[in-house]
Amino acid sequence: MSTMQLIAKEKILLLDLLRTGYPDSSKTYLRGLVQAGRVDIEGKVAARSDIWVEPGQSVQIGKRPKVVHETVKILHEDRDLVVIDKPEGLLSVATDFDLERSAHSLLKRRFHRPRIYPVHRLDRETSGLLVFAYNERARQGLKEQFEEHTIEREYRALVHGKLTEKKGTFRSYLREDAHYFVHSEEKSSKEGKLAITHYELIEYREEMTLVRLKLETGRKNQIRVHLSEAGFPIVGDTKYGKPEDESPRLYLHALKLGFVHPVTKKTLLFYSPSAF
Repeated sequence: MSTMQLIAKEKILLLDLLRTGYPDSSKTYLRGLVQAGRVDIEGKVAARSDIWVEPGQSVQIGKRPKVVHETVKILHEDRDLVVIDKPEGLLSVATDFDLERSAHSLLKRRFHRPRIYPVHRLDRETSGLLVFAYNERARQGLKEQFEEHTIEREYRALVHGKLTEKKGTFRSYLREDAHYFVHSEEKSSKEGKLAITHYELIEYREEMTLVRLKLETGRKNQIRVHLSEAGFPIVGDTKYGKPEDESPRLYLHALKLGFVHPVTKKTLLFYSPSAF
């Protein structure tokens, strides 16, 4: 079964909507897709097949992913690049200070490749989509798209507090200090780099808010810094948020990644449903 996206035209049960997209599949098979976590509604994994889908909501049905080690899922792979779904708690790329296992090292070990090029990174604590290049042509082509801000990137975050504005934009210049802590500056400086984050309120959860975020730039810790400085730190962020936060993880997830394939020139779009 290939990846498919369905848009609800009316209020409808999830199972019934799935049957419109896959009329030849049995109810048992479609329920199995939901149970396997391969169906999401508006970026959130569907827990059951008997829940309602509202008009205009998007339902994504994903392929069964390959798995690297026990944790890293491969969503797409060709001769030029690979797109993976990284779990929280795993480094994107090992550093000089931290040589432990990383998504990059797991890929190199699996494919026995001397070179796999990192193109961008996620914080260790952040889960979601990453792309790596297999050759210099793909690396350069993807790098140019990131520099030109044409890459489509969407995140989900659960934050402390209740946002009052439904949507808006954070804009500042980010600078990392000698202690590897990132701060905002209002004006450009030699060290400061422009960072732009667009946000949109999804729903309230008690004293928290689920937020949709789209990156126009991709600076280190950008989302975490912008939300924290706005007074809405991400749940589980003990570095930029509440040091006493005892949440089991950082509630930040890279949900969507879209780009033009640097070699074939086809437009590619990938989803990684959020578990929160």
